[in-house]
Amino acid sequence: METIIPYLTYFLKCFITLFVIVDPPGNLPIFIALTERFEESIRQRISKRMTIIAFLILFFTMISGEKLLEFFHVSLNSLRVAGGILLFIISVDILLGRMGRERYKKRAEKSADVDSVAVFPLALPLYTGPGAITAGIVMFSQSYDTISKILVILSAVLVYILVRLSHIYTGIIIKVLGKSGADIIAKVLAIFLAAIGVEFVFEGLKNEFL
Repeated sequence: METIIPYLTYFLKCFITLFVIVDPPGNLPIFIALTERFEESIRQRISKRMTIIAFLILFFTMISGEKLLEFFHVSLNSLRVAGGILLFIISVDILLGRMGRERYKKRAEKSADVDSVAVFPLALPLYTGPGAITAGIVMFSQSYDTISKILVILSAVLVYILVRLSHIYTGIIIKVLGKSGADIIAKVLAIFLAAIGVEFVFEGLKNEFL
């Protein structure tokens, strides 16, 4: 039991971090706004493609993260600090009304192509943005053994399963939460995201200078 608890704690930390950054409930109103002109069958096709593409982007950047760091001569501590600052900025953007995401919405409204909408702006950068990529690389790189690395991947899988489920049940969720309810949830989670970002910065600075 004592050996399971650290793994469970690490899994929960990874899951919560990615869940807050990917933000399925907060992004749901934007997903609906971007796909409302399509029929339900096409909307679900967009959702399937977007979910797979978003997960694959995060997965491949996670497992190749250390090689990328070596190639660009960037230390893990530097990435922690940069990632922490980025997560903090994203949390502020969420708290102040998602100004950046509105820009992505306007761009997508100009395109009627299903694949282009699924890739941009839904998969990238809405559901797998720089924050998620940075957090994924950091968490996978600081995993202490094979099991913990698998747990990071499983946490990402679970997050994108929830993303897909939120799209399948968009009608019910919007009726229950309403747009204001989804925004409230997103803003509460953004506070935790800001704290996670600060923790990344402190950890990177501590390891670099102490």
